[in-house]
Amino acid sequence: MANESNTRLFYGWVVVGSGCAILLLVWGFQYSYGVFFTELCNDLGWSRTAVSGAYSLFMLWHSACYLVAGGLNDRYGPRTTLGVSVTVLAAGYALMATINASWQLYAVYGIVIGTGCGFCFAPITATVSRWFVKKRGMALGIAVAGIGLGTMAMAPCAQFLISRLEWRTSYLVIAAVLIAIGLPISRLMRLDPAEKGLLPDGVGAMSEERSSHDPLVPLDFALSQAIKTRAFWLLFVMFAVFNCAVQMLMVHLKAYVTGFGITPMLAATLIGLIGISSAVGRVVMGHASDRIGRRKTFLIAYLVLAVMMLWLLKTREPWELYLFSGCFGFFYGSCVPLFPAITADWFGTRQVGAIFGAILLAPGIGGAVGSLLGGYVSDITGSYDIAITIAAMALLLGAACSLVIRTPRLSEPA
Repeated sequence: MANESNTRLFYGWVVVGSGCAILLLVWGFQYSYGVFFTELCNDLGWSRTAVSGAYSLFMLWHSACYLVAGGLNDRYGPRTTLGVSVTVLAAGYALMATINASWQLYAVYGIVIGTGCGFCFAPITATVSRWFVKKRGMALGIAVAGIGLGTMAMAPCAQFLISRLEWRTSYLVIAAVLIAIGLPISRLMRLDPAEKGLLPDGVGAMSEERSSHDPLVPLDFALSQAIKTRAFWLLFVMFAVFNCAVQMLMVHLKAYVTGFGITPMLAATLIGLIGISSAVGRVVMGHASDRIGRRKTFLIAYLVLAVMMLWLLKTREPWELYLFSGCFGFFYGSCVPLFPAITADWFGTRQVGAIFGAILLAPGIGGAVGSLLGGYVSDITGSYDIAITIAAMALLLGAACSLVIRTPRLSEPA
């Protein structure tokens, strides 16, 4: 039932692998913005606030696109939405090679690249959620591990390209890679098991082994019903504060550490280490959440992330920075599969793309605030300390939300 046969690979794992590969490319290149950050500031003479502002616009715009992309994915499937994603992204990165004015940076990175990224994450996670029930946390963890693997590979790769080809040519290389590799892989995606005459993996066993930690609701929510629940809005707040801290770090880590003598390549390596450790965290903690529950996993992750942000204020030695990157990356990564998993667990899969797309407005808002706040605080104070402290407090707020969130009911008031 869950597998085509005892010897044939369940196609859901092809969907997981394809999603992982696309996320590796798309978000690996996107998280390289922190590597290009100092190049844009220095070569074009722009302030950190100005360059951070383009990233903030990207965060807001791409999160708004999630709502559209999630709904379109529910209707037309991931091959259409991911085809749009890869094509628009390649065009955006090619255009990045031509920018000379700040308005061009905002238009290209904020809007064009923002649109491309906005048609990627929600369709992939919503599609994987449709293919799995019993192993949903692990499957999503493997799929979104692509983001961490991409960060590990692409941040140092971007620094290498910049050192050899300069930043404009590097963006052209990124555009070519997306078209040559990303577009063919997107054709392997399928919306749900029915297209292959299958049922979701583990659906039969789930009725016998339903988790007591995060019980599944028996009914599928519509988006209009989901937004009337407390659980939806608590998840919204949790995702916003989470991404506020993460995007502040990913955009400004290189600038922060090079400010006290760390070399640019070592700084890029730290971003890469966050990526690989986050990939491990996504798989390990995604699987763990299937066993111990999503809420408990959230609480552990948020508390550790808050402590690590405060510890970053005192780190100066390379070994301390490596330890920070490894630990922060692991627990940052552990949160990523939990959001789509708990959305499908609690709200069902009939409109999971639209519902998760709506929740994904939150990280766009949080990421926009975090990245811009980091640049603004650095410009006016000459230090990132206040911004890092605010990020730690935001993560503690997320931990508090994880303590009070509960499974929604269709009759529940907001």
